[in-house]
Amino acid sequence: MRHLKNLLLVQLVLLACVTVAQAQEDGEDIENLFNKEEQQAPVSSEKPAAQDKKDDIKDVSDLGRLSTFSDVAVIQRRYLPKTGRFEIYAAPSLVLNDAFFINFGVNGRLGYNFTERYGVELVGFGLTTSQRQVTKDLASKRGVETRSLITPKSYYGLDFKYTPIYGKMTNSGASITPFDLYFSVGAGMTGTNQGGTEPSLHLGTGQIFALSKGMAFRWDFSWNVFSAESNVETSRGRSVYNTLLISAGVSFFFPEAKYR
Repeated sequence: MRHLKNLLLVQLVLLACVTVAQAQEDGEDIENLFNKEEQQAPVSSEKPAAQDKKDDIKDVSDLGRLSTFSDVAVIQRRYLPKTGRFEIYAAPSLVLNDAFFINFGVNGRLGYNFTERYGVELVGFGLTTSQRQVTKDLASKRGVETRSLITPKSYYGLDFKYTPIYGKMTNSGASITPFDLYFSVGAGMTGTNQGGTEPSLHLGTGQIFALSKGMAFRWDFSWNVFSAESNVETSRGRSVYNTLLISAGVSFFFPEAKYR
C-alpha cells in the first residue's frame, strides 16, 4: 500500500514538472514572436504568396510565420466628399397634412458645403393646389365659404444644414451604399393662395445616399411654419399654419472630387 502511495506521488510530481515546462516553452515562443517583430527589417510592399496564406497554424511557435500587415486603414475618406462643393437638388414634393387641399409640386435646392458637416442652402418650392372632395362638399352642400381657407403655394428661403451622422448600408450583401443624415433650419417667405407672402420658419431632415462621387439620391422631410390672415372680409383673423412636405429626388455635386 505504501509503495502504491509513493508511486502516485512520483507521478504527480512528474506531471507538474511537465506542465510547468510546457507553459514556459509557450511563454518563450510568444516572447520570441514579439521580439522577432520588433527586430525585423521594414516590410516589403509585395503581397505574400497565396500558399503562405493557406498555411495551417498548429502551435504557438507557428505564429512567427505569419506576415505582418503592410498597410492598415481603419478610417477611410467618404465615398461622396462634400467639402468645398456645391449641391443642386431637384425633387417632386407633396404636402402631407392639408385636410382641405391636395398640394403637389417641385422642390429645388442650391447648397454649398463648407465642411463635411456644415453647409448652407437656398431652398424653394412651388405647388399646384386642388380642392379635396370634403372642401367641395362644404361649399356645395353646406354653404361654407371655402375661399377663406389658406394653403401654401410657394416658399423661398435660406437654410443652415448640419450633417452629424454618416454610415453605410447594404442590400443583402450585394452592394454597399454610403449615406449621410442631415438636419436643417432656416427662414424665408411663404406664398399662399390668398395672394400674400408671409414670414416663415423652415425645419428639415433627410438622408443622402451616394450613387457616385458626383450624384446621390436624397429624400427630405420639411416643416414649414407661418402665420397668415384671410383676405375674405367675413373670415378676418390671423392664424398659424403648419405644412409638412415630403420630397424625394436627385442631387448633383460639383466641382469634381479630387480624390478616390
